[in-house]
Amino acid sequence: MDGAGQASGRWWPRLADLPPSIFPPGWLNFSIRTWVAMCLALGTAYWSQIAAPAGAAVTVMILAQPLRGQAMSKAVYRLLGTAIGVGFSIVLAVAFPQDRSMFLGGAAIWLAFCAFIGSMERNFRAYGALLAGYTVALVALNNIDSPESIFELALSRASDITIGVVAVAIVNMAAGAPQAWRGLARGMHGCSVRIRNLGHAALHGHALPDAWDTTGLAAEILSLLTQISYAWSEIDRARLRLAGARLGIMGMLNVLTAGRAVSAIIHRAQVSEIAVRHVKYWHEQPAIQIAREDILSVLLRDILEEDPDYVPTPEDAYYLERAATLISNTAHISAGMNTLLHAVPAGEAEKLAHLNNQPDYIAAIASAFRVLIGFSITAWLCIGSDLPPIHTTLSQAALTLTLASTAFDTVQFGRGALIGIPLAVASATFMNFWVLPHVTAFEMLCFVLLPQVVVSCLLLMKPNMAAIGFNYGVFFPVMLGLANENDYDPVSFLTRNVFYIFAAIMSFVTLALLMPSSPQRQRLHMAVSIARELETQLKFHGEKWGPALLSRKYDRLSTVLAWSRRIPGGGTGRRLVFDRLVRLEDLTSTLSRTRLYLSEARDFPRLRKEARRARHAVIHEPFGTLLEILEDHADAFIRLSRCDDMDERVRAITCAAGLQAIADNMRLNGDTFVHYGLVPHRRKTA
Repeated sequence: MDGAGQASGRWWPRLADLPPSIFPPGWLNFSIRTWVAMCLALGTAYWSQIAAPAGAAVTVMILAQPLRGQAMSKAVYRLLGTAIGVGFSIVLAVAFPQDRSMFLGGAAIWLAFCAFIGSMERNFRAYGALLAGYTVALVALNNIDSPESIFELALSRASDITIGVVAVAIVNMAAGAPQAWRGLARGMHGCSVRIRNLGHAALHGHALPDAWDTTGLAAEILSLLTQISYAWSEIDRARLRLAGARLGIMGMLNVLTAGRAVSAIIHRAQVSEIAVRHVKYWHEQPAIQIAREDILSVLLRDILEEDPDYVPTPEDAYYLERAATLISNTAHISAGMNTLLHAVPAGEAEKLAHLNNQPDYIAAIASAFRVLIGFSITAWLCIGSDLPPIHTTLSQAALTLTLASTAFDTVQFGRGALIGIPLAVASATFMNFWVLPHVTAFEMLCFVLLPQVVVSCLLLMKPNMAAIGFNYGVFFPVMLGLANENDYDPVSFLTRNVFYIFAAIMSFVTLALLMPSSPQRQRLHMAVSIARELETQLKFHGEKWGPALLSRKYDRLSTVLAWSRRIPGGGTGRRLVFDRLVRLEDLTSTLSRTRLYLSEARDFPRLRKEARRARHAVIHEPFGTLLEILEDHADAFIRLSRCDDMDERVRAITCAAGLQAIADNMRLNGDTFVHYGLVPHRRKTA
């Protein structure tokens, strides 16, 4: 024994002395808030004499989130998803009142459709889509033989959900639950410090972490978008403030991209000392929110004032363009943070705050197919058995399969159902036969539910056990069968819960055995998306360079990184594949950026012809000769930059920088591009 326990002579440890892995920070506040909200919801449901008061407790457990904004955001989408699901349940009952096969077929297609939409969305928008699906399972499937009761059950479920949502809202506001936007501000500050340090290191010629680690940092930055989706319900002037947060995120991603390029340029090419010196000087100045072109113009002006005969090389142009981007976006980070914290408008820069996720159509189709197959097999077994209570299995399996659609790892979710639901059944069995018969007042019921809530909340706060905690906490009130009048009939209780366990087994078989999510397969899906985007950009088609394309780039890479980390064995193999995919993404973004520069150059008569020739070369020249041609075009733009018009000079420099960047990417990674068959293998580069 050691520590404070030993000093006081106690043999038992204090909660504060236990390892944080057992009790995560904030667990007690989270557990108490959830328990109070459950008691309030149950008390209201009992007082209102709702047919199924357990549904109010289930709503509270589903909405159980550590942060206030999380709970409120989830509540909004829960109400919306329930309304849509109830509406479709009524449509099914009206359309197929006597045709069980068509009824089940319609339900299966609806579940698959909602799983597809949910897989395409993020955060609680995805949850709302899934809820619209499995509400049909809870409302329509449980009344498949009595469709005339669907409307009554739908009203009861809507009442349960409304009570649960209001209870969570009241408790979170009264208890002062942690606010998501403050966590967002802390997260942005921490990431911005690391990004600024990375940019500083790059400009001073220090080696940066490899692609694996820098993509991990990008994933942390993108995770802030989730907190943005939670924070909108908590703060005034939310639209403006959260636009500032997105501006800061966009700035961090741009600094990360430009910093990696600057570091690579310094280490492989001879960059003029005068260019490096002036860039360092401007980087050390206080952040001023000006565009990249303006910073590049100022850099060129200062360099020419010191050396009127200075003519940048293509490598200088590439360095200056990337450094100007880094400096400009460092200012955007500061402006975004200021807007988030103080609601100070960021001017024209707010137009840059448009970030998008990469839709994974293949994974979404796989999720929909998984739900369709799993539900169909379960329906075949359930209907074939011709046992009335088997509908419990059908609705529970549909619910679990649908919820698993947005799980990052469906195998883990299936294991969570296989473990969490039997645990909930075991706990409900003990409560039903040995505890509840001695409970004579609602207050006593609340206290005996407290340990269940605490255990569920603790599990929910642990990422590797969240699926178990979800299945345990959400389904426990249903398996306990809390009602206005409990009959304590052991036969009906055990029969009902046996079917719940059977549903868990069927869900596990579908999710983990029949159609598991494989890390290698998921990585391949995203690699296909990366390759298709590159092929499009090689033809100078597709989306032009901007915040949306940049955010999708890192969203794809973050997904690839997450799945690569799950590939067993580790070693250099998975890092080698990941590095190759990063190189493909780098070329894609470089092509898109250069395409934008060449398009802008056509507004200048002296640059128009060379811009068209360079564009034609990128699209049509064979890979084996393209590098030399690109460098010739870069030199041509450098010659055209010798003019008195600074705007025209800047455009010429950016075009030379883009073409040099394409040539550098192809020279360094030509074997990778040929290996994947993304460019014609006519003649290898030197």
